[in-house]
Amino acid sequence: MSEQYEFKFGSSTVENKKDIKANFDLQTGSWTAEQDVTHFKEHVNLERQKQEYYGVTNKGYRKMATIPDIVAMDINEKYGIDLHDPAFMQDIDKKAKFKKILQTEYPHLMYNS
Repeated sequence: MSEQYEFKFGSSTVENKKDIKANFDLQTGSWTAEQDVTHFKEHVNLERQKQEYYGVTNKGYRKMATIPDIVAMDINEKYGIDLHDPAFMQDIDKKAKFKKILQTEYPHLMYNS
């Protein structure tokens, strides 16, 4: 039986009870991570309801989505897109690829398409 350790990642933007829980297997070197994203989905639904009620303007910046840390990690692992990289927002190709990923894999986290 392999020896495993469980640990948590914390964040100043995530409450302790909503931390990322991770496991690391010392023998295989594999790791898994999970995070309850229920509160993120509820927030997105509330924002969509506000948009339906108040309408959406096309003036300036519009928030596209709410991205939990676990999803940002998954996108970085699968596609090599680091959402926390300061240069990310200046890379038009990566932003377009990121939007496609959101639309196909994480539409429940999007406000606007």
